[in-house]
Amino acid sequence: KITEFAVAGGVFLNDTRGVAIPETINTSGTVVPQTETFEVAPSLRYVDRATGHINQMYLDTKIAGKISNVTIPAIHEVIFGNNARTAIYRYLDQDGTTINSFMATLGAETGEFLPDNIVDVSISPDGTKMFYLVKDSSGVKGFIRGFEETKTTQIWTSSYSEWISQWATPNTIFLTTKSSGYVAGAVFSLDTTKGTFKKILGGVRGLTTLVDPTGTRLLYGVNTDLGMKMGILNITEKTVVDLNVSGLPEKCLWNKSGTYFYCAVPESMTGGVYPDAWYQGVVSFNDRFVKGDAFSGELTSFADSNNDTLVDATKLSFDNSENTLFFINKKDSTLWALLVE
Repeated sequence: KITEFAVAGGVFLNDTRGVAIPETINTSGTVVPQTETFEVAPSLRYVDRATGHINQMYLDTKIAGKISNVTIPAIHEVIFGNNARTAIYRYLDQDGTTINSFMATLGAETGEFLPDNIVDVSISPDGTKMFYLVKDSSGVKGFIRGFEETKTTQIWTSSYSEWISQWATPNTIFLTTKSSGYVAGAVFSLDTTKGTFKKILGGVRGLTTLVDPTGTRLLYGVNTDLGMKMGILNITEKTVVDLNVSGLPEKCLWNKSGTYFYCAVPESMTGGVYPDAWYQGVVSFNDRFVKGDAFSGELTSFADSNNDTLVDATKLSFDNSENTLFFINKKDSTLWALLVE
């Protein structure tokens, strides 16, 4: 367990820190004063949900501290980009309906409000740009913008306003209709350079998705009478591997090569229509963690929260070595780490 307080978002980074070299005496008896050098250390950067304060922990020493005390209360989520230097704070305005998105960069004198009512944000694979959807009376418009520039480019528009985006590969953004177990959903690919919009899969009730980093495989969930069932679609070959397990892709994570995936799998999925019941907080899961083979679909369990502290894991992410899995426990929004190897 990393935090005792609720977090709005977190990210791993290799950060630079100062290291003091103590005073020494050389062979001639001269005192060499204390100096400082720098080293790179594995770190976690995360935001207090109640205050908006940014905290950081060095994972090798477990030393944590506050690195920004700018107060933005009642944050719903924070999305990091720009090598974790920039944070996008997302929260409801005082009117209770307008979605505010405030972008702040560590070390900068001022931040910036992005357009009102951004309904979805995703970050490019290299972390330098964002894609966001702005809702208006005609539907939604999709824009791309770099973190280090103010130029914004509109690349897409839709009369349908309910979408979730994932910027999976440098030139492809995947857009999935917001899921409900009561209606059929679809997922499309959007080419950021050509502007082409292509249907990948559709007519699936309760569809929810997670694309691998190569853009060739799609982990998907579908509503059935027995809960959400998961499978893998090979986008190119149009073949499917049934995983024979109940779960949600939002509780999963691909490795960098797209050869394996890791999921927090609920002990059971009963008592409601999915994924609606989980989104609404009507149902909370008790998860076990599995590693899956992207080609065969074979699953191997490596941890079970039912044997320890119960967790309902979401917002999964890796460290650079892919040996440690970070997640937020949906039960109380605390931040956790789990060794996978």
